[in-house]
Amino acid sequence: MKKPVEKKRGPIKGIKLDQISRTEFGKRLFEIRRARKISQKELGEKVGLSLRMISYYERDENGPPVVILKRIAAALDISASYLVGESPLKKTVKDEIDPILKKPVEALQKLPKKQRRAAIAMIEALAEKSIL
Repeated sequence: MKKPVEKKRGPIKGIKLDQISRTEFGKRLFEIRRARKISQKELGEKVGLSLRMISYYERDENGPPVVILKRIAAALDISASYLVGESPLKKTVKDEIDPILKKPVEALQKLPKKQRRAAIAMIEALAEKSIL
């Protein structure tokens, strides 16, 4: 008689997601995805993978093929070299700006230099008044 195959199970009850043992790739993928407030399902939809595959890449020793790695990195707006542990994460202005401010900042960048300076001066004056 064959022994039943033991199925892999999720984390043991009581263990937090950030306490699961992960590879460097899995750890970085998990941390960036959570920092970007993207679910495994949403990331999977962006890169054409199932939630199960994203979960697998976050937990397993085998990382994705290079093609998938590039799509994941693009979806998370980071470099593939960061995900595989070859480089540190470089914070960009995008990482530090509240998502609500993204469109106004982009619009500000499109303004001519003189109008941009005037807009920045107005914003700084408003910020100064709110601090006082």
